[in-house]
Amino acid sequence: MSYVQVDKASLSNVRLLLKGVQSEAPKILSRALNKTVAKGRTDVSSAVRKEVNLSASYVRSRLKISKANYKNLQARVSTPSRGILLSRFSTQANIRSENISWIKAPPTPPRGIKVKVSSGVGAKTFGGDSKTVGRPFYIALSNGRLGIAARRKTAGPKGGAVKVFHGPSLSQVFNNIIKDVSGPLAEYQEEQVSKQIDAVLRGF
Repeated sequence: MSYVQVDKASLSNVRLLLKGVQSEAPKILSRALNKTVAKGRTDVSSAVRKEVNLSASYVRSRLKISKANYKNLQARVSTPSRGILLSRFSTQANIRSENISWIKAPPTPPRGIKVKVSSGVGAKTFGGDSKTVGRPFYIALSNGRLGIAARRKTAGPKGGAVKVFHGPSLSQVFNNIIKDVSGPLAEYQEEQVSKQIDAVLRGF
């Protein structure tokens, strides 16, 4: 799992901003942190989708937020580390859909299975890897999801004869873009601290 975290020590200017309102610091900081982490999820989602070909709803649903409170002044956006099923990158809408529960896999297209993983690269016919033989095919998984698989040259570590393919995990993509979002989020956090101080001084 990868995450971006914002906390009370993230900015050198926070102490100066809080001067004179120290007694309200937990309220101010928790509000500012939660505003920042909410924006962080949006920013991370956008940055991830510039790297890989996934829908906004899919990415957003898998970016988890841990909010701050008065006793725990830190917040984070985290991502799962498990690789994404390669079928999620299919060029066919019904194959990449999460709204279908598959009991039986559909036939393999005559021209092969096409996927588009990277946002900046066109779709390609997937041909398996060095550990597999024959054409890849669709396979209905036990959880109702649809996978893309191929037969192994030799049995897998658990004796499996079939390999189900995965693309990059969100954590891998996240690690590539974290530097791009961290700086702007730090600035946004500072802005939010200032705004929340104003709100507290107005009695909110």
